[in-house]
Amino acid sequence: MKLSILHRGKSVLAICGGGNAAHALAVVASQNFDGDIVWLRGSEEKAENLRRGVFSAGGLRSTGVITALATKVTKISSDPREIIPDADLVFLVVPAFAHVTWLEKIAPHLKTTAVIGALPARSGFEFDALRIIPGIRPDGGRQIFGLQTLPWSTRVQQPGKLANIGALKAKVFVATLPSSHAASLAPLLSALLGTEIIASPNFLNLTLGNPGQIIHPGITYGWFSKWCGKRYRQDEIPLFYKDLSDYTGNVVQSLSNDVVAVAQKIAVASIGKLDMSTTLPIHKWLCMSYPTQTADLSTVTSCLRTGPIQARRAPMVEVAPGEFVPDFQYRYVSEDMPFGLAVAKAIGEIADVATPVLDAVIEWSQNKLGKRYLVNGKLGGEDMRELRIPQNYGIKNLDELLAFYLQWGATMAPQVSQVPPARRPAQRFVPVRPWA
Repeated sequence: MKLSILHRGKSVLAICGGGNAAHALAVVASQNFDGDIVWLRGSEEKAENLRRGVFSAGGLRSTGVITALATKVTKISSDPREIIPDADLVFLVVPAFAHVTWLEKIAPHLKTTAVIGALPARSGFEFDALRIIPGIRPDGGRQIFGLQTLPWSTRVQQPGKLANIGALKAKVFVATLPSSHAASLAPLLSALLGTEIIASPNFLNLTLGNPGQIIHPGITYGWFSKWCGKRYRQDEIPLFYKDLSDYTGNVVQSLSNDVVAVAQKIAVASIGKLDMSTTLPIHKWLCMSYPTQTADLSTVTSCLRTGPIQARRAPMVEVAPGEFVPDFQYRYVSEDMPFGLAVAKAIGEIADVATPVLDAVIEWSQNKLGKRYLVNGKLGGEDMRELRIPQNYGIKNLDELLAFYLQWGATMAPQVSQVPPARRPAQRFVPVRPWA
């Protein structure tokens, strides 16, 4: 099976970025993609460091739930002119705050048939993509896609040489522009990425249903909203998921409730035309994503405590030898609030839905980041112009929001299977080759 957009002969997949997920993608795609993988880095120094590892005798390998080698990488460069023009698939595997930089870097060099996607999209990616990438039209043209979340939990252990893939999600949603392309793209991405990718009916579900915005800031807030400057020894740093309290689990649940209420209001206002069914409550999302790796699926709190990432500690920064304090500049706050919760808040304001817990977490987070988005519970601070929210793209009311997403096509989401409460044995990754 081969993507309809691919030319005759060998196909090319381009990876943009060099972090944890980019390393994992290079390994996983090497097992499943019948073509060349090329890799774009942000500077020549970074490209050279990556080449030293990937093209060395041992190459780049992964450990954990996927054990494999990145054998299909043929070129690594910092020059988009050497990487992008031949690429049939272009994967942006970078933090959300870097999307604009990378989209602008690749846009002049894309072939007209290229499919461009973000792993993950995070909230509001569609606005950046439509502004920067030419040729995206509701009736055709270039295809854009975004994953709701990464397929893996992964960490680089040695750049260019070794990555650990600690967990594989069972199901991940994808959305496309135009929306109708998701149904055909999802099975191909499933085979390429080694897990089930499910078509979501529209990009608004990805923007509102972004699980990182719920889990990461919610847990960070639960752990440290009352922090008064305590310094931690290495062995005192709390386990981010395993040690969380009932209070913190309730914060995560309440954030999810706020966001789901916004999605439900939009679905009703659209008179059924805009399917919002893949903006899942966080408990359902956790059960769907980690059904075999979680010991207790009964509640949000139990899912987080007994899920697959038990050894991860709260992000910290060392301020003195052996002394650590919470790192509020880490992506759990610096990315997942402005490229997550703040966007959900903006859509909530358009839909006239109260979001009290979401407001509290944004207020606390913006103070830690030195930003001013929310003023007296409303988006109106001087920094709101830097957010990729509908209001910054000329969408001011609910009718305009519905019109924006409906123009890209209204599709219905497939039913997401219910997850049995019993724990099932974890399955190993079995590569398939859809591109041959």
